[in-house]
Amino acid sequence: MSPSYHHGYVCSKLIAALSSVPDITVFTELTLQIEDKDYVPDICLYPKREINLTGKDILRMTEMPLAVIEILSPTQAAQELLDKFDRYFQAGIRSCWLVTPFAQTVSVYQSSSQAAVFHNEKIHDPALQIELEWRAIFL
Repeated sequence: MSPSYHHGYVCSKLIAALSSVPDITVFTELTLQIEDKDYVPDICLYPKREINLTGKDILRMTEMPLAVIEILSPTQAAQELLDKFDRYFQAGIRSCWLVTPFAQTVSVYQSSSQAAVFHNEKIHDPALQIELEWRAIFL
């Protein structure tokens, strides 16, 4: 998978919007180790925490985030990401977002079979009690 121009833009807009949420810390390209396999979501959301950049770094997170966000790239199939969501939910992640830049939608999954799709309206994640303005991401 090669992230595209639109992928990079939407990712940066999401990070900026999520950075204003007071109870979370936003990470990008963080390696999650789930049953000895590595997964690297575009964005991970953890409970708010202090970061000590002079301390020992962590190469693979075994502590699962509250949520992951995957941005669909032109070279990816949506089913590939949905299959990852199954693994994420099994690992205890509470929420998975699928962002589709060309359709300008955010699908917020609470389970592999339950999602709300947001387009041109406020995005709401009930599991995390997060709300974001759609236009902060796509405009």
